[in-house]
Amino acid sequence: MSPDIRAAARRIGSVVVAPNCLRGYATSVEVADALAVGVRRALPHASVTVLPLADGGDGTLSVLHEVLGGRLMPVTAQDAAGRAQRISWLALDSRTAVVETASICGLGGTSPRNLRPLAASSAGVGTVIAHAIANGAKTVLLALGGTAVVDGGAGALHALGARFLDSAGKRVVPVPSTLREAALIDLAPARRLLDGVTLRLLPDVRPSLAENLAFFGAQKGMTEQDQPIAAGALSQLVGLLAAAGDEAAPARFRSGWFGAGGGIGFGLAAAATAEAKPGAEALLDMVDRTGAVRSADLAVTAEGKVDESTWRGKLPGTIASRRAADGLRTGVVAIRFSGRSPDPLIAHHPVADPPPASPLTGAALWSGLADAAARSCTPFAAVMPS
Repeated sequence: MSPDIRAAARRIGSVVVAPNCLRGYATSVEVADALAVGVRRALPHASVTVLPLADGGDGTLSVLHEVLGGRLMPVTAQDAAGRAQRISWLALDSRTAVVETASICGLGGTSPRNLRPLAASSAGVGTVIAHAIANGAKTVLLALGGTAVVDGGAGALHALGARFLDSAGKRVVPVPSTLREAALIDLAPARRLLDGVTLRLLPDVRPSLAENLAFFGAQKGMTEQDQPIAAGALSQLVGLLAAAGDEAAPARFRSGWFGAGGGIGFGLAAAATAEAKPGAEALLDMVDRTGAVRSADLAVTAEGKVDESTWRGKLPGTIASRRAADGLRTGVVAIRFSGRSPDPLIAHHPVADPPPASPLTGAALWSGLADAAARSCTPFAAVMPS
């Protein structure tokens, strides 16, 4: 470190370590602890605030439980492939629940070779919401992100009582491959169940449901042959909801944030009072009570892969953009990078340089995170890897 850089580093009096989880690698708490080791090594004089976070995707429920408390409520619900599993939702108080879609029908529970997006269902989400309502919830914070589904919330609606019927009046189990068989939707049972309940949607990305397949189809296992079938299913769902009295469905289909989590919030909004706030912003408001993210001299954040979606609502992009608006620097640590950040005050720091072809595990991961965090503490204009 040159004398000029060493002097500049001494001017960093406060650092906030505020990462997302690295899906498939480590929780946000584990990532935060490892990053903090590197920060403290590089800046032993600085005050370091460790703030594990989430953005509506994986780990949202555990972060809110860690910070806000509450009671974990176990329930059996199906995953994206229809397999029964035991998961939990969080009762923050007697009337407020947190439900995380990633823990119910998420990518984390399915290997890439087993993804079947045309057969995947969000029904488990509806089951968990119904359980929360049965236990007194009137407000449900629904964390939307990291799912293996592209059903527009049809499965969740079905699990909450909505009836999907074909032209002969026979029931249709709604997944993308079968939605074209549905001729109408009876929303009345779901609307009765959700009467008086407010869904606070916490999406992890900005794209609309109309944009969902282009941005996230491949991540969920969508092939070129699957694309027109899935697109047709979503178009069919929009028309059916509009015909069922959800006049806002066509506009909502094109509205930002409703594409998160495979569009689960899009469908549920047809049967419930729903309001959407970007998940990263909501989590920051709930968890960062001292405003450390907005005020620290340096922020170090992280997620598994930084790509275009990072700057469209994900946690690192939200943190970095907030801080750049105030002229403050942010270091973003990740396993993989695709593209460049939109501001020179945002520096990229790979866990390994170059990023490894195979996943880091064990001591190599913790050491890599700490080293990347230490590199982020040099306050010069970063040259970002391509």
